[in-house]
Amino acid sequence: MASSRLNRNSALGFFEKKTTKITVLSLLCFAVVMVLFGAWQKWTNSAQPADYEGRIVDRWADNSGAAEGYQPRLALLIESTDGRRFTVRVDPNVYESARVGMRIRSRSGQVVLIDSEKNPVAK
Repeated sequence: MASSRLNRNSALGFFEKKTTKITVLSLLCFAVVMVLFGAWQKWTNSAQPADYEGRIVDRWADNSGAAEGYQPRLALLIESTDGRRFTVRVDPNVYESARVGMRIRSRSGQVVLIDSEKNPVAK
């Protein structure tokens, strides 16, 4: 009788230890996945500054979508006066008017393109 209790208790202890290890490893894996997901979100949806000023270094349209009626993501690479570079999504009007080398300024959502040869163009 005592030996069957001992075997039952040792079996329960064995499973409790395994369950604890499995739970801890599952939580650790979940935490790693969440950190990777958060990093991916930050990388793909980088926050663009609300107010910025700088020079247009590059411009491109991302046509990675294959769905019908897909609108391409239009973007400009801006280099600020302190040398920092960042990407800004823009609407089609700004994208069509923007040229590499132009200065750009955004204040409260109002984008102004400044061509060194012409007057500022507000969009």
